[in-house]
Amino acid sequence: MSLMVRLIKSRREKRLSQQALADIIGVSRSALAQWETEMSRPSLDNLRKIAESLSISFEWIATGRGNQYMTTANEISDDELDDEINRMLVRLNARHKKALLDVIMVMN
Repeated sequence: MSLMVRLIKSRREKRLSQQALADIIGVSRSALAQWETEMSRPSLDNLRKIAESLSISFEWIATGRGNQYMTTANEISDDELDDEINRMLVRLNARHKKALLDVIMVMN
């Protein structure tokens, strides 16, 4: 599933218009429309804002991997999160590790 399809699917599930989501994340409706037609791609920061606004997983919206919906902190302990991150981290190549570092830096 492409980013375009994931974005449209998630926005429609929340029953938001392009304008409403654009207003929430602080971009123009035309920018959002361009992402939904694959004329351009959102920045990492805008992907983060989309994920937060729609209560979906950043990994899923950005890559299509993992679960669409975020789990709550009550469902997964901090230790379990650390273990899962460490398991996944060792499987990443250098390019993906750099991309992950960029994402983490945007989040801080």
